[in-house]
Amino acid sequence: MSRRGQPNLATPGRRQMILEAALACFDETGVAATTIEQIRDRAGCSIGSLYHHFGGKEGVASALFIDGISDLNAGLLRRLDDCSNAEQGVRTCVLHYADWVTRQPELARFLVHAREINFAPEARAELKAIYQRHFGAVFTWFGRFVLRGDMKQLPPETYIPIISGPIEDYARLWLSGRTRTPLVEVSEVFAEAAWNAVRAR
Repeated sequence: MSRRGQPNLATPGRRQMILEAALACFDETGVAATTIEQIRDRAGCSIGSLYHHFGGKEGVASALFIDGISDLNAGLLRRLDDCSNAEQGVRTCVLHYADWVTRQPELARFLVHAREINFAPEARAELKAIYQRHFGAVFTWFGRFVLRGDMKQLPPETYIPIISGPIEDYARLWLSGRTRTPLVEVSEVFAEAAWNAVRAR
């Protein structure tokens, strides 16, 4: 504990408090316009502590992005473990994304605007490894159904845009307020379209 009775910044709870404060700031004003002082004030920590543990605003943004992507990916893999066939798996990819975005729209909006983040080389390398592990696991899960003839044999790089691209595009519209129809109300439509696009005829 600190002398003020607050938990030490190194604890997971304190780290999460800073990330939540940063997310609120980023959602209100954008990453570029947010200052480190605004994050500090919202989190109730010192500038020195924030710099020590995150290296500055970009470090906070990078950590928030990595945590968000990791949570999204891990949730999908858990749900795929409960699926027993290709159709369930394809639908789960769509429905999980819609559910995740609906539960935490601020974080989803932040992930959509990742281009505003100036990732350090170490963060880029970590993200690359995260994506490689995740997509490797997803392709391994679906690969058996392609080989068995339940799904079309397509160029590997086309499956993700076909299955997830449409729901992600609609999610961007919903997150920006350009459509009033809730994401969860149309997710089944996109899940059906995704399955029809990749199932073997």
